[in-house]
Amino acid sequence: MKKRHLIPLFASLLTIASFSPLTHAATVPYASQLVIHGPEGNLRPGTSISITVQANGHGSTPQYQFWMESAKGWTLLRNYSANNTITLGTLPAGSYIIAVYALDPNQLQQGQYHEAAQSSVVLNIGSQVTTFPPSTMLAGQSQLLQADATNLISPVYQWWWQNPEGQWKSSGPYQSSPSWNFTPHQSGLYHLIVYAKDPLAPNNAQGAVWSQTVSLNVQPISLAYGYFHVSSDSPGHAWYDIQQHASAFNAIAPLWYTYNPSNNHPVSTNVSTQSLQTVTTYAASHHMFVWPTVQLTGALPSDWWASSEPQNLITTLVTTAVQNGYNGYTLDFEDIPAAQGADFTAFVKELAQALHQAKLTLIVDVMPLPNSAYDYSALAKSANYLDLLAYPEYTTTTPTPLAPNPGPTEGAPWVNNAIDLAVQTGISPSQLLLGVALYGQSWTYTNQGFQGGEAITSRTIASNLSQQSGQYVWDPSQQALEINTGPLAVAPPAPLSLNPATFSPLVQNLQFLLNAVLLRYALSHQQTPPALLATDGGYGQDTEAAVALFQQDFNVQPQVLGSYGPHTAQALQSAIDQYNIGQTMAWDENTESVTSLLTTAATDHLGGMTLWRLGYQSPHFWTQFTGNWPS
Repeated sequence: MKKRHLIPLFASLLTIASFSPLTHAATVPYASQLVIHGPEGNLRPGTSISITVQANGHGSTPQYQFWMESAKGWTLLRNYSANNTITLGTLPAGSYIIAVYALDPNQLQQGQYHEAAQSSVVLNIGSQVTTFPPSTMLAGQSQLLQADATNLISPVYQWWWQNPEGQWKSSGPYQSSPSWNFTPHQSGLYHLIVYAKDPLAPNNAQGAVWSQTVSLNVQPISLAYGYFHVSSDSPGHAWYDIQQHASAFNAIAPLWYTYNPSNNHPVSTNVSTQSLQTVTTYAASHHMFVWPTVQLTGALPSDWWASSEPQNLITTLVTTAVQNGYNGYTLDFEDIPAAQGADFTAFVKELAQALHQAKLTLIVDVMPLPNSAYDYSALAKSANYLDLLAYPEYTTTTPTPLAPNPGPTEGAPWVNNAIDLAVQTGISPSQLLLGVALYGQSWTYTNQGFQGGEAITSRTIASNLSQQSGQYVWDPSQQALEINTGPLAVAPPAPLSLNPATFSPLVQNLQFLLNAVLLRYALSHQQTPPALLATDGGYGQDTEAAVALFQQDFNVQPQVLGSYGPHTAQALQSAIDQYNIGQTMAWDENTESVTSLLTTAATDHLGGMTLWRLGYQSPHFWTQFTGNWPS
């Protein structure tokens, strides 16, 4: 019999017992305040069931009717009588609802069944529900959880979970499906419990059974980019490092595939079949996801998006992933023109749909905002994760080859701003991964101008520092290491005039030297370092303010504060000598920098971090980095 709401169901059954249909709403009943005494709720098999009821007959003796719902449907246990006790003995394991109606004799004689007082109790004898979620998940990852209920009639389910802050939340109203899609939005320890009950049972713990509370450790993603050539099995190579420190990662993004639309075979790989198979098998055995990177190496013409090539690429990627046992891909399409941003978003949507249909994951690399080529909100609706490549903040070629703005690869203020702008788009922080650089950059300045810059791995920087007495300091504002080496710098000759519109290599060198000197002065005097000055070669208001700050710090008395005259030039040269400022400046994202970035990501509840790239890190990197999320 199909189950329905309790009262209409009883109305149908009552007609079977020669009672008139319930067609009127109850008025003030003559029998009222019906109370059931006896066992209820969760009971052990073998429990003897005896139920006594009591109602107020308002001067008469109430008549009671007993019904029971079981797996076989509704059964009339005893028709109306003055007997207010019913003994059922021991019932088989299962769920039961004992429903009782009460009328006074006058009501019963007149057939006023619709005015009966009513009450019910739920008996769950040997009923139980269990769930076995995975012990670990990744933040932002969805998992279909299953519940298994026994000895319940057509059970309905409700899930509860406790987040790492100790707050309990529910999955919503009871549902008939024993499955529930759980997506934890931050890392940490969760607790899960599932309730199950008969649909007619009340929505409280008394009428339900519940599982044991299970713990679920939600881990942030710890992903490493790298080439992973098995032929490169020595320190400083990704394959060696992942074997030595597999426990520090739960995902890798091998740099195996490139896409160049101008080639006859646009998808190409730079790794042998042996490497593909060996690395993928190793990662699977160590519970690591394999999300190979697909890098764009050529510009996409404007007509590419409307051609058949996007679909060809999608088909190739899905087929390759399934054949090789990958878990998905990391899409690294950088330098997308703003005019192609909408096309890129549409392509990501189609790629994600195809990968998800094959139960594969998609990570999309994005550049920091503002950047109209990357619609974070739309991309996050398709991709599983967005990898925020917050590096390099300063490059060796921007804004012009003559003015590259030396600074950290990804300083703390820059990263915080990039994260804030990303989250403001409305995406879940758990979908955002923080890209972390394992390299630094260096620049050389003289009074003749900028003489070239380069990117240097943290491994190389650490080796150089161990072999030379380079002058380096830790910038607490940027959370990065600043290193100064090379021949002693020479202060630019004076005077230099306020002229922001004209480039001067002398002004550019002045800006470079002020950055180095003011940082060291602030640190030696327990002050907050000033913001880095752009080396644009124009003597503008920012340079004027930096010169004024230098003059105040070093007690220079110029005729005009902020003007660069002979006394200021002499004082600057003395500071250069005092701090041993060389012509070359390097910034490095060392181990302490990475630890700081991970703390930032954890505080902002991001989904994890990615390292660009394995092999670049310094040898002592592993003394502090374990892949664990800072608490």
